[in-house]
Amino acid sequence: MRFSGSSVDVVIWDLWVDYRRRDGDGLTHASVKDHSDGMSIAVGQRISVGNEEADPAVAEVVSIDGRGIVLVRVPPGTLEHNRSRLPLGRTSAS
Repeated sequence: MRFSGSSVDVVIWDLWVDYRRRDGDGLTHASVKDHSDGMSIAVGQRISVGNEEADPAVAEVVSIDGRGIVLVRVPPGTLEHNRSRLPLGRTSAS
């Protein structure tokens, strides 16, 4: 989500992802080490994802392997469009 300051936009997400790291099944690859501080990630969870160069989005965690590789499914649409898919009370998407 973007919060506009006087001259800087701050972007907050639960998990940093590179949207270009997508496999043949359409799943985006990320790493557990790139999650927000204090956040735990679990399979089936819906989280906000993004990076410094792209708009944030909602994603579903599909799998986490023993090496810490996280596979997420990012549906079409922006974070704002898919906000209802996030759990209530999520600070990173409010």
